[in-house]
Amino acid sequence: MITIQNNYFDLKKIAGSGQCFRWRFLNDNIYEIPAFGKILTASQSDNVITLDCSENDFNTYWHSYFDLGSDYRFYHQEAVESGLLYLQKAAEYSRGIRILRQELWETLVSFIISQNNNIPRICLCLKRIIKRFGHFPAQQELVEGSLAGLGLGYREGYLYDAARRFTPDMQDFLSICGVGPKVNSCVRLFALGLKDEFPRDVWIKRIELEQFCGRFPEEHFTGFAGVMQQFLFYYGRSGV
Repeated sequence: MITIQNNYFDLKKIAGSGQCFRWRFLNDNIYEIPAFGKILTASQSDNVITLDCSENDFNTYWHSYFDLGSDYRFYHQEAVESGLLYLQKAAEYSRGIRILRQELWETLVSFIISQNNNIPRICLCLKRIIKRFGHFPAQQELVEGSLAGLGLGYREGYLYDAARRFTPDMQDFLSICGVGPKVNSCVRLFALGLKDEFPRDVWIKRIELEQFCGRFPEEHFTGFAGVMQQFLFYYGRSGV
């Protein structure tokens, strides 16, 4: 059992931030988190997070997964002191969101499915895939026809192409059929941990148009613009 005390770590906000689609809410701010072939049970009370794992697994997997080596206090302070009123509000509302360092193949599959999809439907598609295979399928298991009948639409063909082209050392995914700038940016941010990435989906584009004269000044946040994106995305979808 690992206990973490951190004022910039909120399981509920991370779960709703649009970067992970397989967390399962159990009850009382307890989540079941599948990753790395393991299932972590994580719970939170105020600023104390409890992870039901060994110290070895924490050091090997979960420390990196939750990006615990980064200073989110600094990121939050930079947003609050930016002078950008909407970003200031977004940072205060979204405090506790962290950029997860997820498995690369799973993240690529998830964000290919995310195209023109909402979060509940992305989750449903992934559940159907896992039910068919009994687990999250490895690259070599996605062969022509293996995803037929799961309601993936045109994305099914994109996933077969991803299975043919993907290599674990990839840093850029635009060569894969169906992967455009937004999906590429999401995979680089949420799997490779490249925090300069600033994915632009319909929510972010709308926020940029309405609040930032058409473009958020990501260059003012070199090295962590992706954290600002998550603040904006979570706040923008909240309806507050």
